Amino acid sequence: MTGKDRYSDYDDFAWMYNRHWGNRFTPGALAVLGELVLPEVPADAAILDLCCGTGQLANYLFEEGYEVTGIDGSKEMLKYARQNAPGVEFICDDARTFTLPMSFDLVTSFFDSLNHIMTIEELTAVFRNVYSCLFEEGLFIFDMNLEPGYLAQWQGYYGIVEDDHVCLFPQSYDPEKRIARFDATMFRLTDYWYRSDVTLLEKCYSVEEIGKGLSEAGFSILDTFDYTLENGRQDLTDDSGRAYFSPMPFIVNHFSSIGFRSKGSDAKIFIKFFIGNFRCENSSLFF
Repeated sequence: MTGKDRYSDYDDFAWMYNRHWGNRFTPGALAVLGELVLPEVPADAAILDLCCGTGQLANYLFEEGYEVTGIDGSKEMLKYARQNAPGVEFICDDARTFTLPMSFDLVTSFFDSLNHIMTIEELTAVFRNVYSCLFEEGLFIFDMNLEPGYLAQWQGYYGIVEDDHVCLFPQSYDPEKRIARFDATMFRLTDYWYRSDVTLLEKCYSVEEIGKGLSEAGFSILDTFDYTLENGRQDLTDDSGRAYFSPMPFIVNHFSSIGFRSKGSDAKIFIKFFIGNFRCENSSLFF
């Protein structure tokens, strides 16, 4: 795997992410999982944390008794992940191209990680890879930044000043290209002051584009929502800055309760018939 293939730009940012962001973002992901997802998977579920970063979320899931695997494209991110979650298996691989010999009950990808996939073709490839490694009744949940969030938050700059490091982070968003840019200039004191500069890009996708990519990857139902620690789950609005996506949970959970386990053409016909008898609010159906 070459440096370019594995997103090596994130290596120089790993220590900063581990220090300031890994623990900061984890409570939101845990709240979503605890309320909406983990009750629907086995107590000893196999979970893949895709784009796992420095491993804080993976460690929590491991400590709760789940069998956890983490994938990230940055070797430096995984160095910290192995320190933070020594009981988790971590694999350095690319979300766009990974294949695994095992299957999972749940795949997660939080903290707008998939916005770092810069084309819809590559994003759809990620969805295909996830679909391929899920058990028949497996679940997938991820979040992505939406344009209102970029317009409101990715402007100007902010900084961090501590005794052993000083960092400046200009941010910008180009609405024509729908690309957000995060520049980091970091000074870190080790034996001497060391400067590193990192530029990270995110691509803004619409909910419709993401839904189409999931459909092309084989997912058949898409539940979308907003979520905050203060208010919990909420419907998406035109002002939502972040969306959570969970393909197929409603159909799978309902059929699980009535003992339906088939997959393939018979299941597809049955699902179409069943969908005709209810209104699935705030969801998009893909067949």
